[in-house]
Amino acid sequence: MGGAGQMLEPYREHLRMVGGLYDLRQQWLCGWEATLDELAEVEARVDEHLRMLERGGSAALGVALIDAAPADPWTFYAWVALACRLHQFSIVRVALLEVEVWCEESTDERATASLRQAVTDALVHHLAGGATALVAEALRDAGPHVASVLATCVGARGWAAAADELRDAAGRECADRPAVLRALGQLPGTVPGAVLAAVRCGEPVVARAAAVAALRSGDASVLDRLAHRKRAPWAALPVAMGGGPAMGAWLMEAARGEEPAQALVGLGVFGDPRGLEVLVEQLRTGTHAEAAALGLFLLTGARLETEDDMENEAVDDRAWTALAGSGISIEPVLWERWLAEHGQRLRPGQRHRLGRLAGPHTDLDVLSMALPLRLRRYLADEFVIRYGVQWSYEPDLPVVQQREIIEQVRSRLDDPRMRFVDGEWYFYGRLAPVEGAAAPRRSGRPKA
Repeated sequence: MGGAGQMLEPYREHLRMVGGLYDLRQQWLCGWEATLDELAEVEARVDEHLRMLERGGSAALGVALIDAAPADPWTFYAWVALACRLHQFSIVRVALLEVEVWCEESTDERATASLRQAVTDALVHHLAGGATALVAEALRDAGPHVASVLATCVGARGWAAAADELRDAAGRECADRPAVLRALGQLPGTVPGAVLAAVRCGEPVVARAAAVAALRSGDASVLDRLAHRKRAPWAALPVAMGGGPAMGAWLMEAARGEEPAQALVGLGVFGDPRGLEVLVEQLRTGTHAEAAALGLFLLTGARLETEDDMENEAVDDRAWTALAGSGISIEPVLWERWLAEHGQRLRPGQRHRLGRLAGPHTDLDVLSMALPLRLRRYLADEFVIRYGVQWSYEPDLPVVQQREIIEQVRSRLDDPRMRFVDGEWYFYGRLAPVEGAAAPRRSGRPKA
């Protein structure tokens, strides 16, 4: 027994390395400090250890199965990733069953979400492209916890052949309904009426996910619906991603409301310098300073943090507006001084991103930067909504895949027929309306 255990120990070491690197990748992916090159290096090391485990075949997979513990999500990432690479989907089904049972019994929502995320990442990163039918079959009878895992895999991989199963899943009970709605928005033409109905849902995260999914599918009627939801803080980001120039006033009003955080970030995503005054105004109040500073950064590209700022207590790094490690200052005086010196470069009434006139090439450049995952996800959704580009890009894909997809789209945008004008607002490849939220203007420019 001792000899057999010693023979298996190298597999355990590789599995531990995969898990440790996966946890590091998650930490870096969600923060400000790591570069994409550093992320790519971590991913290459994960791949190297998985290749060593592949050589161990069923013996290595058996160790991964025995050692998997739901309370340690990385163990499931390693187990499912190895099963995918060995084309053992029956073993993946075993892991999914354990996920469903454990999540159903657990009362720790954060722990269950982490476990679902780990298994989702393993499937998206490592499942073979020919596994569509297997995933669709598993999705048909998936429980509420596993349904969102499989749905996310279908959406991220762009598997339109599983669209019917995805629609059915959207109508069933689900532990992570926003993930299923997001997946629907990733497949062209799959958004059902149930998604549009969810825009009126009383749960803000669900309503926002439904609105973004519908906008990604080119449904401009959602903008009309959102225009009448001024009191719903969650509506600000979808409006910022797809609204035309007249929607800036809507966002500025929301940014002066009782719950302005999402509208402040939305002003940055929207990109009109006319929102700068509101952002600085809210920066002075201090209550939502991080959100206002993030909006300022998205518009201007400036960070301005001083050594004194860096010594201040960091905000909670779990907060979606957290700036720890970003170098973005929340000091109003610094921003006022910067805007007095450089603000004239920004043109009111035109769309900007990080200090440049926004357009598809600029937006792709920003997606190629090392920004936190949630922020890049907003910008990736906006890219689809603005330019009508249907792509398989997701900001948490392995960096090599992200770069390949971005370069493919960039080369298509070099086509002389793709005549997007920098600084303009578009909706699904057409000029957005100048007034109101009606259907987009025809620009004569084909969709990318």
